[in-house]
Amino acid sequence: MRRRTYIDWLRGLAVLIMMEWHAVDAWTASEARESGAFRLASLVGGWAAPLFLFLAGVAVPLAGAAKMRKSGIDRQSAAAALEWRGWQVFGLAHLFRFQSFLFDLSASWSSIFKPDILNILGLGLVVAAAGWGRATTPRKLALYLLVPAAIIVLISPWSRVWEWPAALPPRLEAYIRPVGTFGVFTLFPWIAFVFIGAYVGVYLARDRSAEGDRTFHLRLAIAGLAITGAGTLGRSLPSPFAASEFWSTSISFFLIRVGVMTVALAAAWLWLQRPTSDHWSPLVVFGRHSLFVYWVHVALAYGAVSAPLHRALPLQWSLVAFGLLTWLMLGLAVWWGKRPLAIGNR
Repeated sequence: MRRRTYIDWLRGLAVLIMMEWHAVDAWTASEARESGAFRLASLVGGWAAPLFLFLAGVAVPLAGAAKMRKSGIDRQSAAAALEWRGWQVFGLAHLFRFQSFLFDLSASWSSIFKPDILNILGLGLVVAAAGWGRATTPRKLALYLLVPAAIIVLISPWSRVWEWPAALPPRLEAYIRPVGTFGVFTLFPWIAFVFIGAYVGVYLARDRSAEGDRTFHLRLAIAGLAITGAGTLGRSLPSPFAASEFWSTSISFFLIRVGVMTVALAAAWLWLQRPTSDHWSPLVVFGRHSLFVYWVHVALAYGAVSAPLHRALPLQWSLVAFGLLTWLMLGLAVWWGKRPLAIGNR
């Protein structure tokens, strides 16, 4: 089974979007945050997290199929290995927060347990891998991947008004719903993107002829457009959930995101069909070393090394700094990839 480079390329685009938002968020002065340009930068940056989670899910069946083929293990054993990888990512999330705590003299020790994108991604990999391991038929595929995603999205508005999470420590409550500054990402609805990605990944993992691949990605794009249309139409309808907010817990926004990302997956495949697609690509480099880039650039953007820039620059200079950060991270990612035994797609 060949490596699907277009998935690396799309993940690299998510990395670029992520760096754009972190640079702008960390370094733009308060007075410049009310401009339309800043809001546009925020809107663009908001696509990074769902793309990462969606593509992490897509990678689960692909990685599972590769393990079964190379090692000769059964589906359950491959799923168990992927679940362990998810727990490793979850552990790395806490290690990352610990590093941030050490280099931030004003941080509280409890910040080590702050839910962030890596926490949700790691847990998402665990549950999506478990579901994939059991999804041996189309019916089970829907049962273990689509149904959990639907349930999570449907109850997300209610998670904001439940009483029982208030009995938890704030850092644990922040896994359920936003609690001040105690967390960044919640399980509801973010983890559902991993389930949806894994469902799509099952079909991507199947071997096809070149003609079959074209037909599949055409259908994928049509499905994505239909899902986007359904989400857009749903936005104009009254919400059945009083606590639903469009930009956070609404079904409509979730569908729009899923639809756009599905179309983007097909578009990335089409882009990588061009005659020059085998040329060196910065986005592919970023995509194959996304965890390394995430780890380093967040420390550079928000850490002590850039403290004089925090909330100090006009937006245009934040964008210039983002460009410089991108070139720096590209050079570091190339170096990281040339290490002995370097493994892509970390």
